[in-house]
Parts: sequence; C-alpha cells; structure tokens
Amino acid sequence: MLMLLPISARLSARQAIRPSSSKSFSFGRSLTLRSSSTAAAATASSAANNNANNTNFSIKLPTVAALVGASLLTGYCVGSVHTEQITDIQKDRALPKGERGCCSCDEEGSKEEATKLTDAQTQLSTKLQKIVGTSHVHDGLHESSSTGKFLKGARLGYGKALCIVQPGTLEQAIKCLQAIVDAGCVVVPQGSNTGLTGGSVPRNDTEDTRPSVVLSMKRLDAHFPIDDGKRVVCLAGVGISTLASSISNWFPDRESHSILGSTFLNPTTAAGVAFGSGGTLMRKGPARTDRALYCKVSRNKWGENTVEVVNTLGIEGLQDSDFQEHSGENPVQKLDVYANDVRQGYRRTMAKSSKTGLQIKASDTDYQEKVCQYTKDVSRHNSDTTGEDCNRSEGKVLILATVHDTFQAPSKKRMFWVSFPDMETTAAFRREVCLDNPADLPISCEYLDRDSVDIIDRSGRIATYLIRYLGTGDIMGYLWNVKSAIGELPFSWAPLFCDKFLHVFNNWVPEAIPSKFLNKGREYDHNCMVAVGEFGDGTLDRFMERMDAFIKKYNDKALADDVSEGGKMITYVEAESQADITALNAFRFVAALAFKTYVVGEDLQGISVDYGLPKNYEGVPPLADSAVKPLKRMRYSHFGCNVIHEDIAYALGVDTHTEHMAFKQAVEVEGGKLPAEHGHGTEYRAPQDTQKRWMNMDPLNVLNPGIGGLSYLPKYGQK
Repeated sequence: MLMLLPISARLSARQAIRPSSSKSFSFGRSLTLRSSSTAAAATASSAANNNANNTNFSIKLPTVAALVGASLLTGYCVGSVHTEQITDIQKDRALPKGERGCCSCDEEGSKEEATKLTDAQTQLSTKLQKIVGTSHVHDGLHESSSTGKFLKGARLGYGKALCIVQPGTLEQAIKCLQAIVDAGCVVVPQGSNTGLTGGSVPRNDTEDTRPSVVLSMKRLDAHFPIDDGKRVVCLAGVGISTLASSISNWFPDRESHSILGSTFLNPTTAAGVAFGSGGTLMRKGPARTDRALYCKVSRNKWGENTVEVVNTLGIEGLQDSDFQEHSGENPVQKLDVYANDVRQGYRRTMAKSSKTGLQIKASDTDYQEKVCQYTKDVSRHNSDTTGEDCNRSEGKVLILATVHDTFQAPSKKRMFWVSFPDMETTAAFRREVCLDNPADLPISCEYLDRDSVDIIDRSGRIATYLIRYLGTGDIMGYLWNVKSAIGELPFSWAPLFCDKFLHVFNNWVPEAIPSKFLNKGREYDHNCMVAVGEFGDGTLDRFMERMDAFIKKYNDKALADDVSEGGKMITYVEAESQADITALNAFRFVAALAFKTYVVGEDLQGISVDYGLPKNYEGVPPLADSAVKPLKRMRYSHFGCNVIHEDIAYALGVDTHTEHMAFKQAVEVEGGKLPAEHGHGTEYRAPQDTQKRWMNMDPLNVLNPGIGGLSYLPKYGQK
C-alpha cells in the first residue's frame, strides 16, 4: 500500500487542530487523557518519580550543591595535575566499540567544508527552517554544546553535517526528507542517538562528496493505545522507557514490548525496530513489527526524486483505502491530527485495528516457539531479512510510526540469583529448566560471569544507584548528555575525565546490590538472574517445580560423587522485595557502562562484541592460540536466547583491531552470527543478502549510506 508523493504533489501543512470527533476512526472504548498529563510526554519523569516514591532515598539541596562543587573542584585539580599524563594515555588507546580518547575529525575537516556547495545546498537550511521553524534547524558544521549530541555516537562515530533538522509533525518529516534529497544531500535518520556501532551519526571520511543532513525524529513523541490497550501506536521519537511507563499507567495489567539493556537512556521504539534490537524479555522477543508507516526514496521516469509513504499500520480510518484520490486528505495528515490531540491532552475515542491490520504481526509472535527449538540456528541477529522493510532497516527507510502489541503483565513475580559451579551445569539449567516448553518460559534469564560481577561492582556502583533511585528515561538521558558534554570540553583530559572520576570514587559508594547476591557472584564463575511470572495458568508453579527438581538432582549427584567432594553446589538466593529486583536489574543494565569506566580507570583498553550463538551451543567460543591473552573477559548475555555481549580488556599497546577481527572469526567458526542486537552500522559488514535487501529499499543510496559495508557513493557506485 503506497501513497506516492512526487515533487509536484507536496503535502499541505495543517494549521488548526481538528475537532475530536473524527468519523473515519472506528470507536471503541473511550480513553481520557488529562490536559495536565499528555500521552506524548507520558512520563519518563513519572517513571523516575514512581521509583523515587518506592524508596526513602532523598538528597537535600545544600548536599547536592556541596557534592557538585566538590566534584568540579576535584575535576579541575585532577585535570590540571594530570593533563600531560592523560594526554599520553589517550594515544593509541582503543575504548569499547572503537571509540578513541581523541577524535581527529576536527583536524581533517569535514567534507561539507571541503566540498563546494551547490546553490540548493546553500539554501537548504533556510528552506528547512520554513518547514519546521528556525529554532529546529541547527548548524552541523560547527560543533557546540547543543549540536554535539547529534554529531557524535554514544560509543562510535563522529562527523559533521550541513545541518540538523528536527521535524515536529509527520508531514514536516516527509517535507524535510523531500527537500534534503532534492538538494543533493544524504539523510542520516536519528532517534536518541544511543547506537553503539556508528550508524546514527554523519561520516566524513568517505569517498562520497554529498553533504549529510541529520534528520532527528525525537520531537515526534506522541503515542496512544488502540484495541482496548492490546496494542499501541508510537510515532518515531517515542522513548522505550517512556512507552513502558505510559502503558503501565494506562493499563496496569499490560506491559510494553521488549525492554532493551539501554532502556535507561530511553532509546526510541523506531530505532529498536530499525536495529531489530532484542532486550531481556524472552516471552516477547525482539523489537519487531510489520505494522508501520515509513518512507522510501526513489526516482520516477522524469528523473524526479519521489518520497513513497508505505502504510501498513492497519488502523481503521487510517488505511489508504479510507481516502479518495485527490480528496486533499491522506493517512499522514489524519494521524498528525490525532497525535496532536493526544499530545495536547484532548479526549479522543480510542482507535481500532482494521480487519487487515489484525492479520499483520505487531510483534514476533513466533518467538516463544522458536527460542525453545534446540537447534543449530541462532535465535535472532541483525542480518535477518524477514518481515516488512522497516524491520532491521538501519536507516535505509525513514520510519514515521509503528504499531506494537502490548503483553499481559504477570500477576505475581519472583526473581532469583542462581549460581553454578561450571558452564556445563549452567547450560543444562538453561536447556532443562528455562527452555522446557514455550508456555512456561521465564520472563528473563540474564547470565553474568565472575569477571562481569567483579567489573560492575568495581566500576558501576554509582551508575547502578542512579538507575535505582532516578529510574529510567529522560533524567538518565539528560545525565548521559551532561557526561558527553564534559567529554567534549576543550581540555586534553576531558574525554576520559568522567570515567576516571566514576572509577576513583566508585568504592566510596556502598555496594550497589545486597551482599547476599554479590557474595555469590564473587564466589561462582557462572551466575544467572532469573525472573519468573504467573500468567494465570500455573506457569510460576511449574517453573519452580522444574528448578527445584533440577537443583536437587544436581546437588544430590554432587554429594554422592567422590569426584565432586569438596566441590561447589548449585545455590540460589531470592529477591525478597521490589527494591531487590530493581537493584538487580540496574546492576545488569550498567554492565557496558561499567566496562568502559573500568578500562579507563585502570589505564587499559578494550573491545566490545555482541553476537548470537546457535541455540544448542553450550560452551564459550575459544580464543585463537595466537590471540593475546586478555586481562579480563567479561561475558554477560540474554541467556535464554543465547545472545552474548562480550567485553574484553587488554593492556595498552595491544593491537585491539587485530584481536577484534580474530574474535569475530572465532564466533563465526562456532556457528555464531554478529552483530545480534546493536546493528551493523559502520563496524560490521553485512551478509550479501542483507546488503541486497537494503539496496532495494534505497536504490539511490540517499538514506544512511555506508552502513554494513555498503558503498557510500550515489546508487552504490553503479551507473
């Protein structure tokens, strides 16, 4: 279902809010949104407030001021005394995901500055300002405190852009896309810019001379339920933490789709779909939907750039067939009106899925069956080519809106820290207890090896406490931006200062999780955090029976075997309160942040890799005989799915690129696929069938050129 928007048929901007009674929507039950609390803003802040209300934690303003002042003074002293030392440390140091202590982009200059701009490119910023307003177009050629967050990746990538534009409506986004490609520029779609592989920021060191424009979708943050809360519609800028909080407030018995490990940074739902991100929740599967509204760019027979709006939302009153040709209305305008009403807090009748829409997947509905099939296949990976084009598109289409299933919330939940004496026993627990059958899957099963526990405890306490007491969403996103801004200060010590500070003061902070868990993590090499829920059919009781039987079987055998005399038994500790559960989740979520802080604090360097192993693989990919022995090998995973995150620390001077490539090869030899969650970006070369799929989506190569090893050139260098 395509709605073609050639140059000659631009969408008209709508100036006034429509009345709330729109006949083209099918009416279900009524949803009231208070004007003081809109669905669009729906409560990243309330998530933080809810978390705060569940604790007695408070800090008085004078204390905060004193801490801030002390921190700044300490920072100045450390920076002044150790400037020369830190400058030397930064040289040739590889940080996780390829980020380096210094960036040479400023020295080399950007292609936008080096290339003579055409008249259309020179006038583009002015044209975009007329579409979205002056305050929502920024100069991307000169980095500042307000533009740095758009130009530098969270872990990898940095570049300059001709400009940065932030549309506030779907119509504006489409008009901006048309204007950018008409000016001969390339588009870098961007959400919260929390990606880890460089695919969401401009790239300047390429053979392509076309200027880049960052198209930030964060202002498109409206979201609302449909089908009595069984599904939700999200515009492209909705944060995943914001969405989770909203659904919890609207429908306490429902939950949002899969939660990502970086939820505390509030990445967008659209980015989750574009990357096929997985997350921790085994019963829901990765971020996936075939119900979407998205743009593709092509060229018609007259040589004009044409924006095609693909509409598979499947909502009554918003289908292409609901609008007569040349009527002056279309689904984009209609959705803009509805979303604007929701954002303003006006009461609208809840929309419904059409009959066609109900037949289209709004989540990975087969995932529970698939993950329990103990085969050589991988549960999920970023090069999967199935589904609607919006899925795992990595910026080769511009996602405007998506529809997602919501899920039944458990009526009861229990969480355990289970420790194992060896990997063989840990894998048997996964196979016999967690993956016994699709109906009884746990909510999540997260694996941590001893190095992970040690490093998170050594360098991640402060971050863990921040998530525990501030919650997830915009507050943590703001603190992340502050950390990034400090790293951009014009001092040689600035890029490493925050991580040095966090590492130095880490042990001044109490242990971030109760000692009953931490002591087991320090004692055992293999640990799993297992969350189990009751969904009204005895799931919880059946899981507990399997777990108790497995532990008894193993421990009885260990006691009977002489070989096991003096050996360790399987042990488990239960989280006794919501505070325990929150602490354990936060501890797991900060793993990647803690690793970077650790390697900076210990004057080391490191690499990070995410990969999926075959579902029946029960070991650890061995390092090559020629590989340099790492100082730390930190493995943490979505254990039920066998998707692994591995952070490896090396001494300074080791060629980490060589080690990185060798490790990728070792994973592939074992049947693994990488990347599994973070996207190919500029770090991974995609398989040929994945590249071909992307080229079909974007034949002109104007959307996010260069990802996954593709050419940066127009039409991929083809004539």
